Formats: sequence, C-alpha cells, structure tokens
Amino acid sequence: MLLLALLAGVGVGLQAGVNGSLGKRVGTLEGALISFAVGTLALVLVNIFFGRGDILSVFSAPKWQLTGGLLGALYVFIMVLIVPRIGVAASLVGVIAGQLLISVIIDHFGWMGGRQIPVDANRLAGIALLAVALFFFFRK
Repeated sequence: MLLLALLAGVGVGLQAGVNGSLGKRVGTLEGALISFAVGTLALVLVNIFFGRGDILSVFSAPKWQLTGGLLGALYVFIMVLIVPRIGVAASLVGVIAGQLLISVIIDHFGWMGGRQIPVDANRLAGIALLAVALFFFFRK
C-alpha cells in the first residue's frame, strides 16, 4: 500500500508540472478544463470496459459525497495557476501540508465515516516538521 501511495504521489507531481505547463499555453481555466475533460474521458472508457459497480446508485448517495469532483476541480485549477509562478516542488509542499492538516483533523474526529484516530505526539511532530519544510521551500 505504501508503494501505491508513493506512486500516486509521483502521479500528482507529474500532473502538477503537466497542468502548469498546459495552463501557461492555453490559459488557467482552460488548462483545468482540458485536464478534467481528458481524465473524465479516460474514466468513462475504463468504466465501459472494466466497471462492475452500480453507477446509478449515485442518485441515492448523500449530496456531500458528490463534492469530491468540485474539490478536485478546485485543486487542479489552483495547481494550474500556481505551478508556473512558484514551481512544482513548492506547490506540492503547500498541498501536502494542507492535506496533512485536514486529514489529521478528519481522522481525529472520525469524520466522513472513517476510523477515529486521535491526534498524538507523532502526528503533531509530523505537522511541525512539515511546517519547517514549508518555511524552507518558501524562504527567499
């Protein structure tokens, strides 16, 4: 699972660079739209050939579960906007810091149907170390 997480991280890093470059060429909003359109097309094709779930059950899903696409679009838009200005590494350190902060809060309270994992010294140390990384990445 850790290897898959690392692979996903590599994908996010590559995606940031690709989308930032695309956004410089076609425009920020346009780059985000193109990125999502290509991803949507890929997922439609994968679902046609490999999907085994019940896509129509989306109509009975709680509405908050449908916000993931909006959050993904916001993320892609922001990355298309900031990567050309501050670079891939600094952008991703900021993203990772935000992800870690909200995920610790989600885990602590057990939100969204997840397992409740209280904040402890190790998690606080991880947040502190990431704050140090943010300082160094954004320091002039």
